[in-house]
Amino acid sequence: MKKLMLLSALALVGCYTEESPQPKGLASFEVTVKGFYVADSNPRASLPVVASCVAQHGGTQAAVPMELRGTPDCRLAMPRGPVDIDFDIQAVDVKGQPMDAFNGPVSFRTVPGNLTGPYRYRWVQLTNGKGTGTVRSAQLYGEAHVWVEDEPVQVDYAEGEVVAGELPEEPATRTFSTGLSRSMHFEEPTISTVQVPQNSDQLTAYNGTFMRIGRAPEAGSPLIQNCEPDDPNYNQPVTLLVTGTDPGGFFVTDLTACRVREGSIPGANTQTAEPSGFFPGRFNALYIYNYSFPEGLDPGDLLWSIAGSVQEFTATTQLTFPSWSIREKVRLLPQAEWNKYLALAPPTEINGRLCGFSGSPYITDVMCGYSYGNYKMEGLESSLVKIRRVKFPQVFRSCDANGNNSVPFFCPDPRTNVFGACGEDDPNDPDVPERKCNVDCTLGLGEYRGQICAEKTTYDNFGQFVVEMNPTGAAEAGLDATVNGRLHALNALPPVSPATEAWTRSSNAYTTGVTVNIWCDKAVNVRFGGSSVPGVATNVALAAATRLEHTLKDNQLFVWVSVQDAVNGSASCKVSQHPRTRINLVTKDAVPDLVVNCSETDADAERAEQCRFLHGATFDIVGHLRHVSAARPRWIVLPRDQDDLCCYPGPGMECPRPIEPCVNP
Repeated sequence: MKKLMLLSALALVGCYTEESPQPKGLASFEVTVKGFYVADSNPRASLPVVASCVAQHGGTQAAVPMELRGTPDCRLAMPRGPVDIDFDIQAVDVKGQPMDAFNGPVSFRTVPGNLTGPYRYRWVQLTNGKGTGTVRSAQLYGEAHVWVEDEPVQVDYAEGEVVAGELPEEPATRTFSTGLSRSMHFEEPTISTVQVPQNSDQLTAYNGTFMRIGRAPEAGSPLIQNCEPDDPNYNQPVTLLVTGTDPGGFFVTDLTACRVREGSIPGANTQTAEPSGFFPGRFNALYIYNYSFPEGLDPGDLLWSIAGSVQEFTATTQLTFPSWSIREKVRLLPQAEWNKYLALAPPTEINGRLCGFSGSPYITDVMCGYSYGNYKMEGLESSLVKIRRVKFPQVFRSCDANGNNSVPFFCPDPRTNVFGACGEDDPNDPDVPERKCNVDCTLGLGEYRGQICAEKTTYDNFGQFVVEMNPTGAAEAGLDATVNGRLHALNALPPVSPATEAWTRSSNAYTTGVTVNIWCDKAVNVRFGGSSVPGVATNVALAAATRLEHTLKDNQLFVWVSVQDAVNGSASCKVSQHPRTRINLVTKDAVPDLVVNCSETDADAERAEQCRFLHGATFDIVGHLRHVSAARPRWIVLPRDQDDLCCYPGPGMECPRPIEPCVNP
C-alpha cells in the first residue's frame, strides 16, 4: 500500500525539460581576396606571377586572370617589397550565417608575412557585418593567408612606446573570432629570391624570416626555378651544391638559378655594362652559419634542402640555426668523381668592370666594389670567385695609436676627392690621426704611396689584409682589359725620312704621381713629358710585346712613342692608368703556414728569403666572396685551402712556401 502511494505521489509531481542556451553571436569572418598589388605603385600595379604561368597565358602578365593568381598552378612571384592585398569581409555567426548585426573594428595579419606601413592597412571598421580592407604585408612566400580577427590591432613600438597612428577606438569587449582567406600561393623561396637586394639596398628583403629552401622527395614534388622561357634553366629543379666549408659553417650555391638581366633590379649602380647583358652572378649563393664545423659535409656534396633564419651579418646574408638534408655525398664515390658537381660552379673572375669602374678614373676605384649599388659584386656574394695576379702587402702598419685595439674606418668624399670621416670630420676628433693613418696605409697614399700596406690591428683581429689587384691594361700583357674606356690607343707611325724620328703623343693627359702601363706590339722608344716632345733624358727602349710600368714625375703629363725600326712599320700601343685597386683577403684558415706579415730583413735568413719570394710574386686566388660593410675595402675573398692559391714567382725567385706555382716549368 505504501509503495502504491509513493508511485501516485511521483506521478502527481511530473517531469519537465529545460533547454540548454544556444550559442549565439560572432564566430568567424568570410574573407574574399580581390587582388594583389605592389605597394605604393602609381598607377596601381598587379603583383606579377611566375614565368611558367605567364607562358601559359600568351606571355604577358596582364593576360593572367585574377581568379588564377595565387593558385598552386599560378603562383605569385616572391616580392622584394611590401604587397597590398584587397579583400571583402563578411561577419559570420555561430550558425554559419551572415551576421549583419556586427559593428566594430577588426584587425588583419598575414601568415607568413609581416605587417608594414601605416596603421590604416591593419584594420577596418565593419558596418552591418560587412567591410572592405587592404592589408600591407612584406616577406610573403609559399602558402599564405590573410587573417581577419576581432582583436586589437598590431602596433609598432619605438623607444619603448607605441608609435602613434590611425588606430580605432577599442570596443568594450572582444570575441577574438578569426577568419581566413583562401590559400594564397606565392613562389617558394630559392637562394636567389632571398639574395636579390631591395631597391638601392644590398640587404635582403627577408631578413629575420625563417624559411626552407629546396624540398626533399618525401616532402613533395621538386622545387622548380622561376626562369624566363629563354633561360637555360627554365623549369629546371633547384640543385643545391656545397662549395666549401669553414670552422663556422658552409657555403651553398644553387646550380640552376636563373640569369638576372642587368637593369632588372631597381637601385643598381652599373658603371660599365656586361657584354652578355646579364649580371655576372646570379645571386645564387648563401652562407650557412652552423656555429661550428658542419660534420658530415664536404665540398661537392648535393643537398635536397636547407632551412634556417635569414639574417644579415656584416651585410652578408646567411642562414642561422640551420638544418639540411643531404642528397648525395660525393666522398662515397670514387675520388675521380669528387669534383664532378664543383666543376659546374666555376669561379667568376673579379675585374675592374665588376669592381665598378666607369670609363674614367674615380676616387673609389682604389676599393673594389665600394658602392652599395654595385650589384655585380652583390650577385656574387658567397659564390666562388677568382682574383688574378694579385700582389701581397709589403708593409704592415698598426694605426691603433691609443691602444684600444681598434681603428676608425673611413669614407670617400667625391666633392673634395679625399677620404675622411663618414660624415662631418671634426679636426679636434682624437680619431683623426688614426683615421689618416688607416687611409694612407690601406689605400697606398701619403708615406705609403707606391707601396701595398695592410693595417696591422685589423689583420691581428680579423686575419684580413689588402692585396693589390691586377692593373688595368692590355690583355696581351696579361692585364685587366675589361673596361674599354680605360684603355687608350696610341699608334706610332714610322718616320717619313730615314735617320729621323717621328714621335706620337698620347691623346690623354695624366696626373703627376699616377702609374701608367704601356704595351706595344712593336719595339718602340717611350718618353714622358709635356705637350711638346720631351728630351732624351726620359727615353726608355721598350721591346715588342713587353709591358712597361712607369710612375709619372713632375711635368710628365703625356706619353710619347716612336718606332725603333721604321722597317717594321707602325706600332700599335695601349696606355692605361694603374688604379691600384685593393680587395681584402683572409688566408689564416686556408693556409695557416703562409707567413704574410714578414720582413725581408729578418735576422733569420730563411724567413727573410721566403718574405722576398712573397713580395716578388703575384698570385691567382680562388675563394668565396664575403661582404663586410665596415671593412675597407668592403669585399673579402676567403680561399678554402692551400690548393685555392697558386703563384707566379718573381724574376729569379721561387714561390713562397707552401704555395705551388700556377704554371709548372
